[in-house]
Amino acid sequence: MKKGTALVGLLDAGKWSACFGLSYRDLCLYDAATSQRIVRPGGGEMRKIVGAMGVAAGRDAIARCFLDDHDAEWLWMVDTDMGFAPDTVDRLIESADPELRPVMGGLCFAMKRAATGDFYAERMRIQPTLYDYVELEDEVGFRPILDYPRNQVMQVAGTGAACLLMHRTALQKVRDRYGDVWFEPITHPTGNRGRPRVFSEDLSFCVRLAAVGLPVHVDTSVKTTHEKGALFLDEETFDAQFKGGGSDGSR
Repeated sequence: MKKGTALVGLLDAGKWSACFGLSYRDLCLYDAATSQRIVRPGGGEMRKIVGAMGVAAGRDAIARCFLDDHDAEWLWMVDTDMGFAPDTVDRLIESADPELRPVMGGLCFAMKRAATGDFYAERMRIQPTLYDYVELEDEVGFRPILDYPRNQVMQVAGTGAACLLMHRTALQKVRDRYGDVWFEPITHPTGNRGRPRVFSEDLSFCVRLAAVGLPVHVDTSVKTTHEKGALFLDEETFDAQFKGGGSDGSR
């Protein structure tokens, strides 16, 4: 293991968004001129081309290849529809710690269906991929944290893998317990009002981390944007949606 080094893990369906390609170019140029965590002999990225149903298998393949075939200390998994700053990896590593904070995410946002409007319009909402784990009388699952602390490291029960830094020892500890399965979706048999609830591949990874006693953190000062066609999901868009008020978006 080469201390302080990182390897990039990419998933895509054969193409990248412009915001990702330009951000990744800037990050590699920055890294080559500064820390050389990524741009170095043996560095670079691992890329898996997957379809919509192959995301979990692709993430598992990257984790397995990282542990078996590479010497970097950290794996930075990033989706190819994300935009980010050139120093993103440096800042995530600075916020992380191999023992205390071995999994560190950046601040990302997702789009969720909220309701159906007039003329069959789909109403969507933007929410941060920061989650608490909740166990109610008839329901078990993850709840988004809308009123999150700004520009600081926070512990969460779950987050996504769109911009996620993982230490080698964390991935190995999950492997020791589960084998070469990190992101395969987990089903809670009665989590949805007595019916099965399937967790996403990202949240299933967080469930496995919790099972082996490893915490998940997010540095909300490490910003990203998530390209969704003509819409970009980021903190500015989130704030505009909630306009700084109400129980679901107050600060």
